[in-house]
Amino acid sequence: MRKDYIAIFLVVVAIILGIIFYFNGFKAENKNVLKYTAGCSSEKIDASVYGLRGDTSRIGAFISFAEVPLSGDVRTQLTELGVALKEDTWIFDYAIAEIPTESLCILAERDFVKGIFIPQTNN
Repeated sequence: MRKDYIAIFLVVVAIILGIIFYFNGFKAENKNVLKYTAGCSSEKIDASVYGLRGDTSRIGAFISFAEVPLSGDVRTQLTELGVALKEDTWIFDYAIAEIPTESLCILAERDFVKGIFIPQTNN
């Protein structure tokens, strides 16, 4: 008789939890993305970059620069951060770069950077 009450109690608890999750619109959120693992939050870093996997070591992204052509000082700072620009990819003030993940936040703080993003296609 006691086992019947325990089973009924567990079923009632499961139903109550199901109702709570249903009405709260519960969605599992992936915490293993750069948004949570990068250690910074900057308006210069686009959601397309923050949405990458958290264990990413290098990011291939566009960097928008405040001033072009780049001065020697800016190029030196990029080299010190480990950022590798692909020189044949310049489009106005944008260039594709390989950015080490550990340098992403520091790069976004620099005044010569206007934005960091990965272009998305509309499907």
